[in-house]
Amino acid sequence: MRSSLISSLLYVASMSAGLGVTNAAIAQEVDTSKLEALGIVVDTLEETSIDGLYQITSNQGIFYVSEDGTRLIAGNMFDVTSREPTNLTEQAMADVRREQLKQVEDEMIVYPSSKEKYEITVFTDTTCGYCQRLHENLGQYLDKGITVRYLAFPRGGINSKGGKQLQSVWCADDPADALTAVKDGDFVDSPSCNNPVENHYRMGQAFGVTGTPAMVLPDGRLLPGLRTADALLAEMNK
Repeated sequence: MRSSLISSLLYVASMSAGLGVTNAAIAQEVDTSKLEALGIVVDTLEETSIDGLYQITSNQGIFYVSEDGTRLIAGNMFDVTSREPTNLTEQAMADVRREQLKQVEDEMIVYPSSKEKYEITVFTDTTCGYCQRLHENLGQYLDKGITVRYLAFPRGGINSKGGKQLQSVWCADDPADALTAVKDGDFVDSPSCNNPVENHYRMGQAFGVTGTPAMVLPDGRLLPGLRTADALLAEMNK
């Protein structure tokens, strides 16, 4: 199970090129050999406001590590100097999500709003009841100026029923029509093709997606579960 998870999350390392450049001096100071032995591939390495503690962006998310590499902290770091605490870890992860989504825009199934004010990216599964409900009410999102962009996230894995359906959808001549048909309960039989479903699935895992639908807002925040159009607007207008 552990090796399978690490293997699937290696996707992030290949997608995160260009997110940042680790300072050469810092790279020499911090020992990351123990992290590499755990399967954690370090992409960027930055100083934090705490002496001796460094933030790493990796194939398994964001962590904090001591200079000698013997102490690893997994969790959120908050700035509590203001009235409302600021989640510094989530802010950094939001940047990662935004940058990586730019690299797969051509692979998304998009339902554009003619009144577009916002774009949201939704990880979806054809076998998910809440995903079907979101799609049934798609017009409400579009009417509110929210363009919906879909990526695939088969909850049961690539070889599950949802995984096979999503691959057929992405291989169809008109993926948008095919996705609507499958979510309406119809059968779509498309010839197999070189499709991005597995890559989307790995990306979702690395982003922290554990269920569907999962929505990534324009600022990179990840919202789990079904949200109404009005609830989304309230979040994006914060």
